Amino acid sequence: MQETKQNQKKRLPDKWKLYLGISFCIVLFIASLLLGQRFERVRSVLNGVTQPIQQGYQKIEEWVEGISSDFHSKEELERENILLKEELNRLQKENLELQSDARRVQELEELYELDTYYKDYPKTGAQIVGLSPNNWYETFIIDKGKSDGIAEYMPVLSDHGLAGHIGEIYDNYAQVISVVNENSYIYGQINRKNGDLVAVQGARGYYSSEIGVIEDDVCMIQFITDAIDITVGDEIVTSSLGDIYPPGLRIGTVTEIIPIATGYESIAFVKPAVDLDQMDTVLIITEIWKQDMQEDIQTNTVEDSKS
Repeated sequence: MQETKQNQKKRLPDKWKLYLGISFCIVLFIASLLLGQRFERVRSVLNGVTQPIQQGYQKIEEWVEGISSDFHSKEELERENILLKEELNRLQKENLELQSDARRVQELEELYELDTYYKDYPKTGAQIVGLSPNNWYETFIIDKGKSDGIAEYMPVLSDHGLAGHIGEIYDNYAQVISVVNENSYIYGQINRKNGDLVAVQGARGYYSSEIGVIEDDVCMIQFITDAIDITVGDEIVTSSLGDIYPPGLRIGTVTEIIPIATGYESIAFVKPAVDLDQMDTVLIITEIWKQDMQEDIQTNTVEDSKS
């Protein structure tokens, strides 16, 4: 009985419990208002301090991203540049091959036309495989020789006319002396009705006090001014007087006539009918024009076999 009374004394009335709860809520509310305002001020101060740092960090981040982007763009451009160069090289190579093929076809067509034009003469084709030591077409090497039936003095043709004649000959190749070689001497004729006969000489390396040293791929005709009717534009062909060349082969065209200081002689320069520095293939007339030349060749062949 006494213990029960003591427990009742220790217990708070319910209404006091209610008062205490309401008071605690009021304290919390006031504290939240006061502390919230203080925290807002602190937060404002902190934002003022940290905002420039955040902006600086953001700019640094953007700068780094820009550099990275530029670096990747540069790498991409370099890769594209390499690919474009490779493609350009490939196209240039194909273009050169096509140009070479086109020139080859054109040259073969011209040789075919030449073969048709000089259809009365037996001919065979040959490839040019070498030039004279000075890299000019004073002489050149072809890939056919004695084993192919080629003999000395046989005329050699290309695109539009006469290129020269066979000089030194070997088993599988031969040397051609071109029409511009100073050792070349051709009996020619002005290609007009009753045209005058002329002597056509290779002019490369020729020297005279009037014109100096000739370095062009040309021929020349030295003649008595009043005795020969020749003008610029005349076509010169081979005549029947020669021992090497049959008549009617185109030699070239007169481009210039210069009087010599003696007063009664002149020199006519002749541009060859063939474009020497563009030749790759030639046609060889496989017969000798004059019988006495054939006899000389046969004699030389016998002597060579004895030696």
